[in-house]
Amino acid sequence: MKSKPMGALLGILALVAIIAIAPQAFAATAQVTISKGASLTNGTCSATTCFNPNSVSINVGDTVTWTNADTVGHTATSGKPSDNTTGTVWDSSLIKAGGTFTSPPFATAGTYNYFCQVHPWMTGQVIVGAGSATSSPTTTTSSGNNMTGMNMTGNQTVPEFGPVASLVLVIAIISVIAFTAKTRGLPKL
Repeated sequence: MKSKPMGALLGILALVAIIAIAPQAFAATAQVTISKGASLTNGTCSATTCFNPNSVSINVGDTVTWTNADTVGHTATSGKPSDNTTGTVWDSSLIKAGGTFTSPPFATAGTYNYFCQVHPWMTGQVIVGAGSATSSPTTTTSSGNNMTGMNMTGNQTVPEFGPVASLVLVIAIISVIAFTAKTRGLPKL
């Protein structure tokens, strides 16, 4: 009977797809806001007046999204204004007012400097740890929501599953339906 090998093959393919894609589905995205008025700081940036926060810690496989809350365009470009590695890891190009840019996933642990090419005094860092999403908690104070003043620990980002999880779910459902229909003799529609 051919139905058992076909069902087993579909089950194995679904399992392989889940194992291959699952780590990416649980990657986190850290948020950095380009502060309103950042272009007017003229070299006097603090930890929150240009890139907020100007230093963000993430894990391997995570991404960073920059949101421009200023009224003028900015960039988030890897490197430093004075070196020859500018833009070799990522370059947002110009992020218009109200726009966003998400980095590619960080594949290697380390410290990545970045800056705005339009306003080179605006600098920041992405610190990528080698741990998993549950290790190396950081403490932040929440503001801007109804948990003001609470100290929270751990990764404060929500995993973005996107179309990858949908694809895995569809493959799994089709595999189960196909296997069940072939082995149990369910009526075909």
